[in-house]
Amino acid sequence: MALPPIQIQLSKFEQLEILRSEIELREGELKQTEKSIREVLFEQERQKYLQTIHPIFSQLPPPQHAATLPQLHANREALGEAIVVMQTAFQALEAETHGQNAPPSRNPSVLRSAAGASGAAAPAAGAPRRAKFDSFDDFRANKTGGT
Repeated sequence: MALPPIQIQLSKFEQLEILRSEIELREGELKQTEKSIREVLFEQERQKYLQTIHPIFSQLPPPQHAATLPQLHANREALGEAIVVMQTAFQALEAETHGQNAPPSRNPSVLRSAAGASGAAAPAAGAPRRAKFDSFDDFRANKTGGT
């Protein structure tokens, strides 16, 4: 007996959460790529400057990751383009769902992974909601080394 195939259809709100998470991940990856590019370019410029000071610096080996610079630039362009496309899709989905309440997610791992990627922890179910700031008395009581 053949079972019917399992199919999944993402809601607009699930798509928004997925895009939000992916945009955040790719922006972090883009920052890291740009950091690597800056490090290589700085080292190249440092060597060029030193070579203008004295000929002995012309014997310096090229920067360690100089050969990867073209690939880093290509990755940077691809990540930037992907982020722009995802942000455009995110804005379009946000406009479509504006004013609507999100139904409960069928896949809580999407929400957990999005919260985990952003570093925010969701409060436990049934736990009282905590205010954004402690009262002054609570702050004083929790302060270490004081009364």
